[in-house]
Amino acid sequence: MSRIEELIEKLCPNGVEYKELEKVCRFQNGFSFKSTLFRNCGEPILRITNILNGKLSNDSYVYFNLEDYKENLENYKVKKGDVVVAMSGATTGKIGYNYSENIYYLNQRVGLFVPNEKVLLKRFLFHWLTTQSKKIHNISSGSGAQPNLSSVKMMKLKIPVPPLEVQCEIVHIL
Repeated sequence: MSRIEELIEKLCPNGVEYKELEKVCRFQNGFSFKSTLFRNCGEPILRITNILNGKLSNDSYVYFNLEDYKENLENYKVKKGDVVVAMSGATTGKIGYNYSENIYYLNQRVGLFVPNEKVLLKRFLFHWLTTQSKKIHNISSGSGAQPNLSSVKMMKLKIPVPPLEVQCEIVHIL
């Protein structure tokens, strides 16, 4: 018997509960940065083109100056370990994980998952989301190169929520 099977038998003998994402996770849509205020240096803006192969790319960022905006941009920060999704265009549904120490700011076509870490590990969420690409693509609307992903529909997807110890072991294996 594997370590995961042992943990599941011990911690959830009646099976793993499935919950809608919105019950265990908050979703943050990106901010509408003005392209006229883009700069060559400053704070990096995370755009859909920066989500590649499950991670955030290290190049092709545009930047802005915090002083150019009166809004509080704290909720738009993407920190180490955060999970993001491309919301439109040819990369719709692509999931990315911030492996770096860099802090980025969400652009309007990128969404951030903010799980309740008392019940859902970010890394477990990331791995699960990467297995849901077909479902995520199916709930996007539009056609051709410009489909759009509905955060409302996406947050209705059901995720298995085993105890944190089980999630931790799954993440360790993956």
